[in-house]
Amino acid sequence: MDLRLLTLSIPFLFCGALLAAPQGETIQVDSKLDRVTVYPGTALAERIVEVPVTQVGPMTVVIGPLPISAQVSSFQTEVMQGDVVIQGLELRRRSGSPHEGNEADGLRKDIENLRWQVRMIESDEKGIASARATLMALIEAQKTDPTVGGMLPADLKERLDYLQAEMSSLDRQVATKERESAQLQVKITDIENQLGMMQKSGARTYREVRMSIFVERVSTVRLRLSYLSDGAWWEPAYDVRVAPDLTGVNVGLVGQITQRTGEDWDGVELLLSTSMPNLGLDPPEVPLRNYGPNRKRNRSALMELGYAAADVDTRAGFAREEAEFLKAPEVSVRDFGITTQFMLPGRSSVSGNGEAHRFRIRELPLEVRPERYVVPSLSDKAYLRAKVTHTGEVPLLPGRAKVFLGPDYLGEASFPTLRQGDSTMLNLGIDPNLTVAWEMVKDDRSNPGRFSLSSTSTITRKYRATLRLSASARSKVTVLIEEAMPLQTDDRIEVEMDEFQPKPLEGADDLIAREEKGVYRWRLLMAPGSTHSVRWGYELSFDEDLNPVLNER
Repeated sequence: MDLRLLTLSIPFLFCGALLAAPQGETIQVDSKLDRVTVYPGTALAERIVEVPVTQVGPMTVVIGPLPISAQVSSFQTEVMQGDVVIQGLELRRRSGSPHEGNEADGLRKDIENLRWQVRMIESDEKGIASARATLMALIEAQKTDPTVGGMLPADLKERLDYLQAEMSSLDRQVATKERESAQLQVKITDIENQLGMMQKSGARTYREVRMSIFVERVSTVRLRLSYLSDGAWWEPAYDVRVAPDLTGVNVGLVGQITQRTGEDWDGVELLLSTSMPNLGLDPPEVPLRNYGPNRKRNRSALMELGYAAADVDTRAGFAREEAEFLKAPEVSVRDFGITTQFMLPGRSSVSGNGEAHRFRIRELPLEVRPERYVVPSLSDKAYLRAKVTHTGEVPLLPGRAKVFLGPDYLGEASFPTLRQGDSTMLNLGIDPNLTVAWEMVKDDRSNPGRFSLSSTSTITRKYRATLRLSASARSKVTVLIEEAMPLQTDDRIEVEMDEFQPKPLEGADDLIAREEKGVYRWRLLMAPGSTHSVRWGYELSFDEDLNPVLNER
């Protein structure tokens, strides 16, 4: 074996052991939050990412910081512009200050380069160790077979001295590599300490996205990154204003938003949706397999649905400088039957500190039918209420409402879900102009005589309610009176109605209420200063040994 040739081949062994450098450029890019769709409990955030490209081929795009509240499984990407293919997405959990910027990124790159050098040194050390083992084998072989060595000196002593000198050279190379490796480790530790100190000042945990893309042609590249974040809520709220004469009700629908997602929504398109993705799509009793909604949102599709109409109208309005009247932009509404979306006009901002932000959606006029409601046996008060019917196309969502009668605040009420044609009863408090008096006018019990052949006893009870409308009332009023009669639930006790004046209502709903609940109804039209009376009663028949008791529940 030719030792000189072996010694000369050592550097080439070192080079062959080097690891291949990673392919493609890695760049950190900024992203802009463009649109947020708020659901009850979550929010879908959509970011626009512009990537500067100068050459074709693979590239890694780093996007961050993103909120830690973002759901890992919800990340979606979409190419909006450019000849580029998205090949992969990696999510990383990072700790530190998101404001470290280029300085922190530079330090991380320094660490990566130093660790790369350490790996090269370790590769060189393996090559030196291999050459050293070969020299040791040659030295041992010289002791047993002096003819081994090829081009080595003919004298055995010179041969051994030459081999020992080569061995010493390799040892010095090993010592040099170890010293270089130790120096690199010191530098790595120092930079890691700098990063640690930087992270302690204003440190927080956040997410970072590393997107692998392949650029097919150099051009402007715009991407859309979307994800669901926990900690966002919106709920409808209402301002209900009733005309003082109860001729109309005007409802202002407001969207109230609060969010603690970990990022501020500055200058974004806001959509409020009634969809509840956090509840899932399957019914709880029987599993149902179905495809869920595609959370990727295509802007062109949204344009087709009319979501951008508010922005277009607004820009056109401002362009007409000569116009004397400019209509305020309105909320765009899309009713999908199961869910409804409201897109606020222009762009809005909602901070992530959990404070409530209220956004007007629109005013909704309703048809109203006012009445006074009275239960004489339970209360001497007449309650003002109004049956309101929704006539608009925009659905009303369930929520709390602040109710005003003219300028006076009455309190809070609740609204159910109302679509076009649906009705609900809106309670408005007590009407002091209508007084109610209730009295029992008869309470008799008749038992069988000593010589009677019958053992049946009877109880007869009669009542009267007197209603008076103050002369200061503004107009005639409609009064609905309800009273509950005892239902016959025991065959041993017979109940017979007696003396209704005036005759109770007999509409379909009235008869159902009478049969199922024993509720009788009267409707009166009263003029200011008038008085009306309503009388009713019943008779109980039962065995004299029974002592029936009236139960209420």
